[in-house]
Amino acid sequence: MKKISIDSQGEMIEFAKEIANSIKNNKVIALYGNLGVGKSFFARNFINFLQEIPSEVLSPTFNIVYSYKTKKAEIFHFDLYRIKHEEELENIGFFEALNGNIVLIEWPQIAEKYLPKNCLKITIKNVINHHDEAREIIIENVK
Repeated sequence: MKKISIDSQGEMIEFAKEIANSIKNNKVIALYGNLGVGKSFFARNFINFLQEIPSEVLSPTFNIVYSYKTKKAEIFHFDLYRIKHEEELENIGFFEALNGNIVLIEWPQIAEKYLPKNCLKITIKNVINHHDEAREIIIENVK
């Protein structure tokens, strides 16, 4: 486990770039954190860093999943906030996406038992009694 402090959106962008640079194909990143903490901001910058030409990266809150072709692999960006039953994961192509792609998952709790052993877990937390952009990031490799 590794903890880092982020003090600005610029630092969050740099963190997303660092993770994007080190990511391998067939990697799953599970993004944890409360509503509005910056999971989608991280995902947008991570995806755009890997695209040949940056584009508008939409939050998949209502569509549940978007995919992007990138320099490294296809990225599937899931938002499982609205998924209420594990059985729904099959209907959205979740299991197929796990094979050979980079997968970003916001609100991954409902799918935790299906995450691969080498999943990268990133938890983003607001820092109490600091300015609005201050975040604590906890990075773990799930075993």
